[in-house]
Amino acid sequence: MASASESLAAASLATPLAGFVSLLAARRFAAAKSLLASLITPRLLAVPFADLAASSLPRSAPRHAVTTFYDMLFRAYADSGASTRAVEAFELTISRLGGLDPRSLTSSLLSLRRTGHLDTAADLLKQAATSCPDSVTPLCASIVVDGFCKSGRATYARQLLDEMARHNVKVNALCYNSLLHAYTCKKNDDRVAEVMKVMENEGIEPTVGTYTILVYGLSGADISKVEAVFDEMKRKNLAGDVHFYTAVINAYCRAGNVRRASEVFDECVGNGIEPNEHTYGALINGFCKIEQMEAAEMLLADMQVRGVGINQIVFNTMIDGYCRKSMVDKALEIKMIMEKMGIELDVYTYNTLACGLRRANRMDEAKNLLNIMIEKGVRPNHVSYTTLISIHCNEGDMVEARRLFREMAGNGAKPCLVTYNVMMDGYIKMGSIREAERFKKEMEKKGFVPDVYSYAALVHGNCVNGKVDVALRLFEEMKQKGSKPNIVAYTSLISGLAKEGRSEEAFQLYDVMLGDGLTPDDTLYSVLVGSLHTDKKENVSPQTN
Repeated sequence: MASASESLAAASLATPLAGFVSLLAARRFAAAKSLLASLITPRLLAVPFADLAASSLPRSAPRHAVTTFYDMLFRAYADSGASTRAVEAFELTISRLGGLDPRSLTSSLLSLRRTGHLDTAADLLKQAATSCPDSVTPLCASIVVDGFCKSGRATYARQLLDEMARHNVKVNALCYNSLLHAYTCKKNDDRVAEVMKVMENEGIEPTVGTYTILVYGLSGADISKVEAVFDEMKRKNLAGDVHFYTAVINAYCRAGNVRRASEVFDECVGNGIEPNEHTYGALINGFCKIEQMEAAEMLLADMQVRGVGINQIVFNTMIDGYCRKSMVDKALEIKMIMEKMGIELDVYTYNTLACGLRRANRMDEAKNLLNIMIEKGVRPNHVSYTTLISIHCNEGDMVEARRLFREMAGNGAKPCLVTYNVMMDGYIKMGSIREAERFKKEMEKKGFVPDVYSYAALVHGNCVNGKVDVALRLFEEMKQKGSKPNIVAYTSLISGLAKEGRSEEAFQLYDVMLGDGLTPDDTLYSVLVGSLHTDKKENVSPQTN
């Protein structure tokens, strides 16, 4: 029950709302809506809806004015995020008018979700499903379901859909698509299959959006599953849209089948569907990954001819492709084009170029580029720092490398496994095995598990320094921890054993390496042969006269 102060407040607001009610009575709804927007103040929101309605609506008010009053206030409360008042308006509308305009419910649920009142929206949807199910459209349900899914609460979304079914409220594929997207993002194949089965049982036909979500979820997995989805769509004579074709092209590119991706692209165009920047971007990325830059350039030119905007991601992809193929100058040309077009260069752009310059042994340019990045206000990340550290390690400046290593954590760019490996490799090249081992211990203390590159560097360093037994221990430790030795680790250890004249062990390890499918160069075999002579010399007894 309203307090005396609330009733007084309601009465004081009756005068300005009288004009609003008059406009409703005259069916001047647009003008009434405009006026109401100026009346939704904290003072009005402080008054319970029942009091406001009682003091503002005269007994003689026509039915349409009363209905629209309730409807507009309900929407206005939701739009302003006044969830408590929205609930009051909803409940009073249902109890006094017996129903609710589906458009009002849809609009209000959307507003409540937008203003951060998703749980209130869900409660209203449940009440509507119970008291006036005809007011609940599939779109109403999808608004709340999608909200739960996007906020990581897929379980609530599923429960809500089950409740809709219990009240015989019709839902469509749009609702289930949100749930499918949530499950595919989590790679929860069992849940995906379960939702598809529910849709089938309820007679809900999958849409192009459904299949698009499935394809994106399958990207990176068995490509035959993507093909099965594609074939199913064709069997159902369901035409794909640009989003579906983009998803399929992306899946084939991720599977390394760029040729098939190109065929799907041609099919997309042949069906009269205009590729967008994402479609082109997916295929360009595929060509860049396999270093077919001429094909990527042709697609870029085609984008320009068709008037498709080239975005930052596409340009970054081209830069990455050129750097992979050691065409750093071409990558720098793309950078200049981006700058002329006013397209922002992000940390990925700078990092990719810096890595390309470093691999091309253009160290000063790489350092200068990263310094420019910082000057322009682009925050360096762990890749930026690792690249700089790598450059200083290659230059033998371990003091600066170590300073950057300690600085990066303070700047929110925590060192990663690669960063530690770079530092270890730098110290090993300088002959500081002890420092490298310290970094290994620190890395493990931070929760990182040394990988094959960590061990290979340490094995190599110890062998070079004549500590072959230590290298052997590390080699065995590497295998025990699940890292398969690479060619560097094998070669270093075999060479170390051979140089110590331990030819039998060296040849045994050589055979193991071949068994692992690794092919050494001829130099290693020469070292092995040389070790036989070392063995013979050591086994020759000194002659006495």
